[in-house]
Order: sequence, then C-alpha cells, then structure tokens
Amino acid sequence: MKKNPFKIHSLLLVTAAFVLIGWIVYLLQALPNSYRATHWNVAWVGYDIAMTATLLTTSWALWKQRQVAIPGAMVSATFLLIDSWFDVITSNPGWDQKVATASAVFVELPAAYLLFRFSRLTVRKSIENAHKKAGKEVVSASLWKTPLMIFNNEE
Repeated sequence: MKKNPFKIHSLLLVTAAFVLIGWIVYLLQALPNSYRATHWNVAWVGYDIAMTATLLTTSWALWKQRQVAIPGAMVSATFLLIDSWFDVITSNPGWDQKVATASAVFVELPAAYLLFRFSRLTVRKSIENAHKKAGKEVVSASLWKTPLMIFNNEE
C-alpha cells in the first residue's frame, strides 16, 4: 500500500492557517481604519477581469458538459463572495453602500449559492456514478465522508 503524499500538504496547510491567525491578530492591531491606496482602479478592474474569466470559463464548461465546470463553479462562487464582501465593506455610506448591498444580496450571493450548490451536487453525483460503474455499493455520497479515491489501494 502506498503512502498518502497529501499528509505533508495537509500539515503545510494547517501551518499556513496558524500563521495567518497570527497575521490577522497583528493586522487587527496595526491597520488604520482608512487608507488611501494607489492603483485602486487597477486592483478593482483586475479583480473583475479575473472574475469575468472564471465565469466565462465555467459557462463554457457547462455548455460543453466538461468536468472543469465543477472547480470553475467553485472558483467563480468564491470570486462572487469576495467581490460582494469588498464592495459592501469599502463602499461609501449612502447611495454607494445601498447599491453595493443590493447587488450583494440580490445578485452576487444568490449566484454564488447556486454555483456552490451545483458543485456540491455534481461532485456527489460523480461519486455515485463512479461507484456504480465500478460495481461497488454507494455507502455515502457525503463529501465529508467520502475519501479521496485517487490511489489504488489494491496494489
């Protein structure tokens, strides 16, 4: 039986998470409430270009019924969540904040939900189909309980 090479990756991710927790504590104390940034427009336009690219890629993958639609939908949903967060948090009080909040509540968050839901349901269905094709009983299609079946444990 082969060793699981992902254990080291898991440990690295846990280490990164703990480092980030320390960084967050530092930032909470060190960052000012407001800050004037240069290239603000480039940051927002660049982010929106990247988000558009993920949405178009996901759209293409869905149209062509390709597996890349699953991670594409996850990435697109994540972009939408982050965009709604920063739009609302960084908008000026008043009309700007109302528009950002409405956009988040009525467009971005529902779209992100649908994309995450699609990803979850599609992965579950893929698990069920793979089990059935292999002639194995589907014990659970739960993403929390189903192991990564990328290693052939029968070797």
